[in-house]
Amino acid sequence: MQYLSWAAVALLSTSYWFQIWKIHVHKEVRDLSMTYHVMLALGFGILTYTAYAEGSIIFIVKQVATTVPVIVIIGQILYHKDDHWHADEDPICSSCSNELEPWWKNCAYCGSETGSVADLKKP
Repeated sequence: MQYLSWAAVALLSTSYWFQIWKIHVHKEVRDLSMTYHVMLALGFGILTYTAYAEGSIIFIVKQVATTVPVIVIIGQILYHKDDHWHADEDPICSSCSNELEPWWKNCAYCGSETGSVADLKKP
C-alpha cells in the first residue's frame, strides 16, 4: 500500500510539471485561471502545514511536491500574461486586429462575430 501512495505522489507532481513544460514551450497562459491557481496554492499550503502538524511524511512530501509546481505555474502566468502563441494560418479579427482561433464564433477580445466559423456554415 505504501508503494501505491508514493506512486500517486509521483503521478500528481509529474502532472503539474508537464503543465509547466507546456507553458514553457508555448509561452501561452491565456486559458489558465490565476484565481484557480492561487486558491490551489493556498489550499495546498494549508494542507502542507496540517501534514507537518500531524507528522505524516508522505502527506508532507505530496503537499510540497504539488505546491511547488503550482507556485511555478503562478509565476509563469504572471511572466507570460501578455504573450500569445502565434500561428500564421489563424484568422485576424477585422474589428480589433487580434489573432483568433479558427473555431471561435466571436472574438474573445472585442466580442464581434469573427465570420470564420459563421461563413463555413452558410449555404
